[in-house]
Amino acid sequence: MEKDERGKEKSLSGVSRRDVLKIMGTGAIYTFLPNERRGESSGGVPPSGGEGLIFVVGDGMPLGVIKGMHQIRTRVYGDKGTNFCSRMNDVHSTLGYMSTESLSSIVTDSAPASVAWSTGSKTSNRVLASLPDGRPLKTIMELLKEQGYACGLATTTRVTHATPAAWVSHQLQRDHEDAIAMDYLKFKPEVLLGGGSRFFEPSGRKDGNDLFKAFSEGGYDVVRERDKLLLSETLSSSKPLLGVFSSSHMSYYLDRLNQPELGKRQPTLPEMTRIALQKLSGNPKGFLLQVEAGRIDHANHSNDAWAAILDTYELDLTLAIIDEYLKVNPKTLVIVTSDHGTSGWGINGTGPEYNDSTEAFKKYQSIKASFEVIKTRLKRDSSRGEIRDIFEHYTTFKITSEEALMIQAAMQPDYKPFHGDYLVQPDAVMGMILAHSAYPRAKGVSLEGPAQIRRGNVGFTSTNHTGEDQILLSYGYKADRLGLNRQVDNTHLFSAMCKFFDIKYKNPTMTEEEAKPFIKTASLEEWRKHMELHVA
Repeated sequence: MEKDERGKEKSLSGVSRRDVLKIMGTGAIYTFLPNERRGESSGGVPPSGGEGLIFVVGDGMPLGVIKGMHQIRTRVYGDKGTNFCSRMNDVHSTLGYMSTESLSSIVTDSAPASVAWSTGSKTSNRVLASLPDGRPLKTIMELLKEQGYACGLATTTRVTHATPAAWVSHQLQRDHEDAIAMDYLKFKPEVLLGGGSRFFEPSGRKDGNDLFKAFSEGGYDVVRERDKLLLSETLSSSKPLLGVFSSSHMSYYLDRLNQPELGKRQPTLPEMTRIALQKLSGNPKGFLLQVEAGRIDHANHSNDAWAAILDTYELDLTLAIIDEYLKVNPKTLVIVTSDHGTSGWGINGTGPEYNDSTEAFKKYQSIKASFEVIKTRLKRDSSRGEIRDIFEHYTTFKITSEEALMIQAAMQPDYKPFHGDYLVQPDAVMGMILAHSAYPRAKGVSLEGPAQIRRGNVGFTSTNHTGEDQILLSYGYKADRLGLNRQVDNTHLFSAMCKFFDIKYKNPTMTEEEAKPFIKTASLEEWRKHMELHVA
């Protein structure tokens, strides 16, 4: 662990590890400490009566951000390793790659990517658990519910967001989140945890219905605060559980660490996972739990490297909680994957011979807030001086007046993004500024001497999803029997889950040619509005 000029420990986000425990409470000790420092104790982990499957999603989590998180934990935070790499290096794990294209594009949206997992069928972008022609597809959770298994979902996004929704809802448009919330009420998962209260409150819904009241009347324990979630009464209750902890998505892990009021109100993903497992383990037949670190995707859409790294770090801590569960419940399978890449995340070589790459990458650790928070402080009519002061306060990087002008320009409604694929603004401009380094040149060609400017070095190719194959990691019970140790299509994961639970079912499918008449392309303005709703 590095220390500051006063000899105090520094953490990833400007607060010490001790401060993290203060912010999140003493109950967070097992959640936050790396696995190798927590001993062999598995106290508090309940034994399960049946077989369990934990499906872990790092939304928009390409290999680059996993590697970046590993470098931060080991080089900056002083940990011996990461849970991700420990499992990938384990000879008992199964490691493969997964293709992700949808029926409408070689670059998928989260909705059809999750539909491929939950149903084994391809669909078009923005469609949930249905074919493009409207035919509903039966999901793995629906199949398991019919056989008496328990089902749960925990996410850092709105619970009505595409990745969890595709396992329950058959809406033809993922943005219909009012309707998706109603679909959860009909489906009745045993556990549903995340953000998105505005789609459950009468004031936020178009129909004025109070879904919190409806869930409560339907037999649910309904919690809205972290403290209530962690109460022993909640854990010991036999009722199903609905926990919604923010109006929209839950805050980035970076912001929950740096703003104590957020950390007190919103639980961590490891905490939600631990609670979900404790609740679902009570089902004697078994369970399926989907866990999503959904905001990795949003940070990458924003070209916000540090927020993406820390949300991936939170997912790595979640894997440690799952490891504790596996010690007591060996008949549990874990699948870890991502639905797609986002924004071409990459650590770029910096300086002559790339010798400044490590130091440049470490520079991100001084950032104190996500772009999401920084943007709330910026206004379109802010002066360059005001923009520079705000940006420097939260990032600790000194910027030029010209760079402040770039941010100011990117906030204007008539701003035209550079070469078209950087629609999320001013985020992309801020990400580019934070990745800027400059070196003196000898004779205008070769680099010579120490850096004149050295900031970070994570580069992004766009603010959009990308089409590369994604990591597919599985371990635990029956992991070596499901054909996940190779390159597979994302639809294969439905077949693997059905095989794990001994279910025989096949959904209808469509070809790309058959789907073409049903695919509609949004206007650029509609797409902008969707992206704003998706990320914000």
